[in-house]
Amino acid sequence: MKKKHTKDRSLTRKINSRLFPMLAAKGINSIYALSRSINENAGSISKIKRGISDWSIDQLEKIRVIHGISVDSMFGVVHKNKTDSDGRSVKFHKVPVLGYAECGSPSATWLDSAVKVVDMADTGSLLNPFMLIAKGDSMRPYINPGDKLLCSEHTEKIKDNTAVIAVFKSMPDTFEANAKLISWDRKKKIITLYSINTKFPPTNHFENEFVKIYKVNRIIRDVK
Repeated sequence: MKKKHTKDRSLTRKINSRLFPMLAAKGINSIYALSRSINENAGSISKIKRGISDWSIDQLEKIRVIHGISVDSMFGVVHKNKTDSDGRSVKFHKVPVLGYAECGSPSATWLDSAVKVVDMADTGSLLNPFMLIAKGDSMRPYINPGDKLLCSEHTEKIKDNTAVIAVFKSMPDTFEANAKLISWDRKKKIITLYSINTKFPPTNHFENEFVKIYKVNRIIRDVK
C-alpha cells in the first residue's frame, strides 16, 4: 500500500505559534470565541489550529481588522528601525543587493555586479548570502513589494512550504519574478511553485529548468 502524501503545513504551524498566544493576550482563549468574533466555522478553525488545514487570506485579514494583530506579527516579519541600537558589539558581513537577473550569475561576481552592498549582522552562517527586493503581489501579505529578502544557497534539503527564489534558465512569460513557496517531488524531479495570493495559480516545472533555487532566510520590512 502506498503511503499517503501529507501536505507540509510548516507555514501554518509558524503562524499558529505566534497568533494564538497574541489572541489569548487579548482575551480570545478558545476556538469558539475566535470563530464567533470573525464569523467563521469553529470546525474549520479547529482544523487549522491542529495543523490539518491552512489559513485563508480572508481569515487572516478578519483577525487583523477585528483584533488588531498585524499580518507582520503573524508571519514573524523582521522590521528594520535604523534608530534602534543597544550598543552591543555585532559582527557585520557585506551582503550584495542583487536584481533578479544577477541571481543566476556565479556568486563570485556578485559584489562587483551588485546594485549596492549592505553590511548585515547574523549572516555569517549563511552560504553566499544576498538580498533581493521583492516585487509584485503574488506573495501578499506574507511578502509585500519593497520587502528586502535575505537569501542564500541552501546547504540542506529545502522543506515544502519554504519561501524560495527560483532562477530559471529561461524565464516563463507568465511567471512573476518574485519569491514563491515550494513543493518538491524529488522522485519525479518536479518542482511546484505557488503563491500566497490565490489569484496566481501554482506552476509545475522540471528540476532541469532552473539555474539555482535559493532559500529566503529573512524578510525585512522598513518601518515607515
